[in-house]
Amino acid sequence: MTPPKHTSKVVREDPQDNPNALHAFHTAKRGPKNIPDHIIMSDSDQPPGSLPKDPGHPHASTSHISFNYFDQRKSNAPFGYEYYVSLPPAYTTDTTKTWPLILFLHGAGESQRGINESFASIRHGIPKVILCYDKFKSGVNPAKIDIPLAPRLRSSRQTRQGDKSTEPIDSEVCCLLAENFITATPSLNMEYGYGWNASILSALLDEIVERYRVDVERVHVTGFSMGGYGSWDLAMYSPNRFATVMPICGGGDTVRAGLIKHIPHWVHHGDKDDIIPLRASQQMVRALEKAGAPEVEFTRYPDLMHDSWTAAYGNIEVYKWMLRHKRPRDVRGDEKVVPEENKVVVGPEST
Repeated sequence: MTPPKHTSKVVREDPQDNPNALHAFHTAKRGPKNIPDHIIMSDSDQPPGSLPKDPGHPHASTSHISFNYFDQRKSNAPFGYEYYVSLPPAYTTDTTKTWPLILFLHGAGESQRGINESFASIRHGIPKVILCYDKFKSGVNPAKIDIPLAPRLRSSRQTRQGDKSTEPIDSEVCCLLAENFITATPSLNMEYGYGWNASILSALLDEIVERYRVDVERVHVTGFSMGGYGSWDLAMYSPNRFATVMPICGGGDTVRAGLIKHIPHWVHHGDKDDIIPLRASQQMVRALEKAGAPEVEFTRYPDLMHDSWTAAYGNIEVYKWMLRHKRPRDVRGDEKVVPEENKVVVGPEST
């Protein structure tokens, strides 16, 4: 007798349609989509980076700090990320100094899904603080920005909970971040699929470290929601690279938590989060502590829902904490993660 065929299967909801599916969606293995069909093998003699480009909107324009938009020049995949970089005002005058770097990974709602939509990626988090710094230096106090929502987000569940992008940032916070760190903000385009790719991000970090005077002992990664997952995933992909990890309302692979037990963590989550459940962070914190992690700070916000990032990135103590930390002396080996022979040229002509 022939056994019956089982035609049913588990169907994971796309978080673009149902934000509550985000936590389960992150546990699924997903491949990129809409991959470009033309690539060029990398040449190690090519200079790093591409020319700054126009993002196609006015919201990244600054007068008092360098904040430019680029294409990723080299990747170990057929595509790379567009990204913003801010440089401290003293970067060009003190040409011998190296600077700590913060890599910031935004959430799913801040991804590009339309033409010239990278403004969605800079409304919150680290780039918001950088842009508020520019406003403060232009005489706006309290410093705040007013970048519009992408039309598709105006009736989203997160927006209905309250959009805090226009809340001001204290000038002391703005100055501490903008004047003491290089910051990098990749802008994920959903055209290539959902979720941050640790391998491509590693190639991007290689490019940034090669192009700018980055102190490789003080590279920090942080992000919220999808970027919280991305921060933990990237740290596990290259566990010897980072001085700190600061995931906000995210989650991670508890089985591999021991790989990053040596990295100082500061985890943030809202108790009332109904998009990424609190337990996603709790499970990672417990896994790190069980693995013997010596420094895991966990801040819970009793009255906050999904947006705990506004409170976290507006707290001056997180930047002081980052400035205090370097990689442990016995941790080395991920200064450059992706071998040059594994990279391809994906951006336009370089400088």
